[in-house]
Amino acid sequence: MAKKRVYVAFDFDDVEVKNELFRQSKLPECPFDLEDCSIQKPIDKGWATEAERRIKGCDCVIVLCGRQTHQAGGASTELQFATKIEKPRFFLAATRQTTPTPPDHTPKGTPIYTWRWATVSTLISGGIPPADAVVRYAS
Repeated sequence: MAKKRVYVAFDFDDVEVKNELFRQSKLPECPFDLEDCSIQKPIDKGWATEAERRIKGCDCVIVLCGRQTHQAGGASTELQFATKIEKPRFFLAATRQTTPTPPDHTPKGTPIYTWRWATVSTLISGGIPPADAVVRYAS
């Protein structure tokens, strides 16, 4: 699979989860190869313009859904940018200990998928994973 330019929307509390996704993508046995186009630091004044520019330049957007992502205003804004320009996007659970919560503006019924290599690979390729890959649906 060719390298995919990916923007990740996430709650900054989940930055290590995001970093692990990209670390794993560099392993030789991993079925996908990702280039991180996300903002690498906490939100500052010009972040929204920069986020929109980066989202426009990427292949897809991954929305990490952690324990408190429903309170992450930045992730919600990034999701709105991706939705507005119809950028392919999908949602991954960023927690196994608690219920993953999507950011505001997530359409009701949106699937939040498990983070398995086969699932991520299918989603990045534009496919639909099997039903058992869904952790929950946004409400």
